[in-house]
Amino acid sequence: MNMELTPDKTLLTLCLEDGHTLVDKQGDIHSDRPNPPKMNEIRAYVMAHSEGFGNPKGWVPCCYLLDRETLTPYLDGMQDLLLEKDVAMNSSVGDRLTALCQSAVNHGASDIHLEVHRNQTRILLRVDGKREPLLVLSNGESAQRLTSAAGHQLGSYLFQILGKNNFSVRTPMNDRFELSLKIKERVQSVEWRAALMPLDRGFKLVLRCLTSLGQPLTLKGMDLLPMHIQVLKEKVARRSGIVILTGPMGSGKSSLMTALLETIDRTARCVHSLEDPVEFEQSMVTKTLVEPKRELKEGAGVYLDYTFYAHEQLRQDIDVTTFGELRSADTVKEFVRKGETGGLAMSTLHANSAVGVPAIFIEQLDVPASVVASPGLMQLFTHQKLVRALCDCKCAAFDERTRALYEQANQGSVYKKKIEQLKRVLGEQAHHAYIAHPKGCEHCLGKGERGRKLVIEMIAVDDEDRDFFQRRDYLGWKAHLKSKGWPDIREHALYRLRLGQIDILSASEQVDGLAPRDAQSTYQQLNQQLTLIKEGS
Repeated sequence: MNMELTPDKTLLTLCLEDGHTLVDKQGDIHSDRPNPPKMNEIRAYVMAHSEGFGNPKGWVPCCYLLDRETLTPYLDGMQDLLLEKDVAMNSSVGDRLTALCQSAVNHGASDIHLEVHRNQTRILLRVDGKREPLLVLSNGESAQRLTSAAGHQLGSYLFQILGKNNFSVRTPMNDRFELSLKIKERVQSVEWRAALMPLDRGFKLVLRCLTSLGQPLTLKGMDLLPMHIQVLKEKVARRSGIVILTGPMGSGKSSLMTALLETIDRTARCVHSLEDPVEFEQSMVTKTLVEPKRELKEGAGVYLDYTFYAHEQLRQDIDVTTFGELRSADTVKEFVRKGETGGLAMSTLHANSAVGVPAIFIEQLDVPASVVASPGLMQLFTHQKLVRALCDCKCAAFDERTRALYEQANQGSVYKKKIEQLKRVLGEQAHHAYIAHPKGCEHCLGKGERGRKLVIEMIAVDDEDRDFFQRRDYLGWKAHLKSKGWPDIREHALYRLRLGQIDILSASEQVDGLAPRDAQSTYQQLNQQLTLIKEGS
């Protein structure tokens, strides 16, 4: 089937918002549904502009039912047609994208979330680990009343004009682009990663800022304890072995890895990183983009994944190898081999604690316990999270003036909850604690918190630990660590609470054990409530 689409921009936009309908050059309507979402608007527009299609007033368009397979190529081509229609529109959309990214930079956001729904485009920024709606773009334009078409235009411009893809809202897409933005009174190029995910009636687009815009990433800049820094430096200075950094998504693992590499003499030692995707550029660190879905040669069945590049690295005379993330048994096999054969291997891993690393290697990634327990192989496990930091407008928790501020802000119950939690977890030292100002200030934009603090636990693996790995006694190992006085991530969070660096509620969102509630107490309260319901029914 070969038909010409209408060049009318309003109709093209309506059809894109509908997602199931197109209008040809004669004004006839084609859809893969009997009653598509925008049919009434599309039909009314075509009838109101019948003369533009060469038809008399009062003319009624024909409606045809098409199968989805026939319709899809035309829907994919609509964005191309819209963009080709008007160069000025490209400029306008480009200006809007620049204003959007500039807004994110101004707010200190790590990510931009665009949710393009049937009738609107919603924009949120992730600032200090928390999503918040963007109200106004940096050029003064409202970000609250953007249409669905505006979201489609941004996506199309981003992928087709700035990126390397043909824009489609029906398949996941990934790309990169650069924009010139103003950073601290200077204009510089800022790189972004774009990831699109289809939705039921729209799509979601996440833009991640890849350029480090603050101070250089260093261990000192992370405000770690002197012993933290000493252990990290000692382990990274080793000539062989494995270092594993764990933490949830967005916990700063890549930043810590970058800071660790900064401690290495990268002239004397060759450092090569395999990443999917490459996040940060780093001086004198060679980085390779891993593309697990791309074949070396079409039809060869050999993919450019971690396993492939790990083999290729054998001839590269590398001292330190980093893997962006350990995801599969094959990848881990090659990674472990690097740590066994005289090189230092470092990677990130999704785990709930540093204690969980051996179990994941042995039970999930099929590394034999005898290998994980090999003398000198496993060197260091860490686990980290980021907790929102208190702004300088913070309040002394037990000051009567602080209680009054919370009462005035109608947050008396919040204040009471914070005080009770602080007493529970800090005991006599609770009087050192600070909490967020209930109304904040101009520096934190009324939030009471600004930036984030790293909390971390680390295990410097020794032969006693390896004996537990060999026996797969994970619970016994944790008890053994505690008997030696091992401070877990909760202890580091308590340290920051005592210093008045973080708020107890923000800390308890990230770190277990700061808002203690035992299971028995929970079940008792549930049973009490169930009993009340029974009696009242």
